[in-house]
Amino acid sequence: MTLAIHPPSYFPALHDTALLAHVDHFVLADTFRYRQESFQNRSKLRNAPGTHEITIPLFGKPEGAPLRTVEIDTKGRWREKHWRSFLYDYRSTMYFEYYQDSLHAFYQRSWEMLADCICRSVELQADLFGLHTTLTRASALPGAPDSYQAILEAVEADTLVLPDGTDGGADGAPPRRRFAFEHPTYHQNFDGFAPGVTALDLLFNYGPEARRPLLEAGTLYQEESP
Repeated sequence: MTLAIHPPSYFPALHDTALLAHVDHFVLADTFRYRQESFQNRSKLRNAPGTHEITIPLFGKPEGAPLRTVEIDTKGRWREKHWRSFLYDYRSTMYFEYYQDSLHAFYQRSWEMLADCICRSVELQADLFGLHTTLTRASALPGAPDSYQAILEAVEADTLVLPDGTDGGADGAPPRRRFAFEHPTYHQNFDGFAPGVTALDLLFNYGPEARRPLLEAGTLYQEESP
């Protein structure tokens, strides 16, 4: 069984989604620290000028706090605004109508904790792509492990998959394979091509055929022994 460990992102981009698609088990590390510069509470959408970001507002200044403890600022109308952004940017794509009910249901829920919200966004995105990878929140594992090594000790896996440029940093880890990603260029709903947007962009433009470029964008290869 191949395993990848990664903090959840809000409707993640193709790189994270392709990694998820290439492993048997993906642990959403919601016990790791919140990082403001990450996409843990941000997602990037494609629009006519290029791209823009939608951001989940947070309560207080949670930098460095465990993700599962970070609260969403619920006073505003962020869910309605984000749903409108998807509508404005994607309702004229070929397949948005096919998926919009599932996405709308996500924004009709009242989210209070960031980890609950973004983990569900990853699960929903995987479901819409038709992926069958097992998804587990680190907080649901025995002892809620909050480090790479502790998660590895809690999960039985034959092979650990690490994205290129990352360090597993764990002695006694299972054999490792590397994940190489090459961002595909595909038809988007507006002129030109903008990389780095949510993987839903590919889905809304290609529908059931989106799995093929998603899978072709990533490659697993054996890590050489030191």
